Amino acid sequence: MVCGQRCSLCSRFLLFLFLSGGIALSIMCIWSCSFLDSGVIGARQSGVGLYRYVDDTGTCVVYSDDFPFTNSDQAARVCGLIAPIIAAGAGLLALIQLLCCNICCDRCFISCFFTSAQIAQALTFFMFNGAFCTVGFGCSLSHGSYYSMGAWGSYFLASVILCFSPKPDPLCCKNKEATEEEMFTSPVIEPDEDGLHTAVAE
Repeated sequence: MVCGQRCSLCSRFLLFLFLSGGIALSIMCIWSCSFLDSGVIGARQSGVGLYRYVDDTGTCVVYSDDFPFTNSDQAARVCGLIAPIIAAGAGLLALIQLLCCNICCDRCFISCFFTSAQIAQALTFFMFNGAFCTVGFGCSLSHGSYYSMGAWGSYFLASVILCFSPKPDPLCCKNKEATEEEMFTSPVIEPDEDGLHTAVAE
């Protein structure tokens, strides 16, 4: 293979880089006070986040327990919360693949985690179908929305790198086939043209 272990390790470094950035952006999306701008709260456009919002005084506060969220709002909140958790699971599997012995179909499992994280992150935009945007007031993208887009893009790029990059050999254990080959390879003494004996690997 033209691209050896060094190339594989570089691709894994990029994968973890995009994955870490995606998780950080997901957390920023969750904690943002302005996922969208809506005119529902207060007399002017105010920030509405997944778990916090900007009140009339301009202070970022957490929603009360009895806040009347719609099903779309709740779905967006839950998906925003589980997206970085799923992505962290994908990172854990990729780390096990890199450090320990390869697991059968490990790339498929990691891809499923990445796809699930992308779906969950995309579903955060259900907020635009919730109570804040369906009562006659206009809504527009805000900081949290851009964080969510960035997280989705990071997960997507990480999944592309996973699919199209070569699998690296585990760092903490040798490849099983290579180990067996070393164990069963023994020198064989064969005479050459001059009658001298030369050790030849079998």
